[in-house]
Amino acid sequence: MTGFILLAAAATLAQQTQSFTIFLQSPVGEATPLFGPVREAEWAPSWNPRFVNPPEPAQREGIVFTTPNIQGKERIWLVTEFDTKAGRVSYVLITPGIDLVTLKIRVQPDGDRHSKATIIYVFTALSPAGNAEVNQHDAHWAEQQRVHWETAINAVLAKGSGS
Repeated sequence: MTGFILLAAAATLAQQTQSFTIFLQSPVGEATPLFGPVREAEWAPSWNPRFVNPPEPAQREGIVFTTPNIQGKERIWLVTEFDTKAGRVSYVLITPGIDLVTLKIRVQPDGDRHSKATIIYVFTALSPAGNAEVNQHDAHWAEQQRVHWETAINAVLAKGSGS
């Protein structure tokens, strides 16, 4: 009977999947590094990760770092994939007691010296308190992110920082 109670409780937790595609003014090899934990600061001015392991900034699989979430709670990040040649960057993010998020970024060629990146988020509440956090990530949120990411990243690429 205990297993049934746990399954019933888990069913009340929210989950959202949102994705969007952005079009970038550079080839895959130049655009992909901008999705890494170090280079994101070039297009997201408030991005300020605290590197845990290793303690110095790095862009590779296995890096662990933290950032505050919107409410200021510590969010733990793990880079699960970082392959700039293949255009693949993935993360797992956990805000303890709130939510778990997987983030996959896939960058593909889109014509001569251009690329497109598909960003896929899966948000899962870890507790009833996490439902509000998860549910705010709706289609409107995804569209805002799409516009921001595409505009900001292309501005950096236009300056030549992506080379």
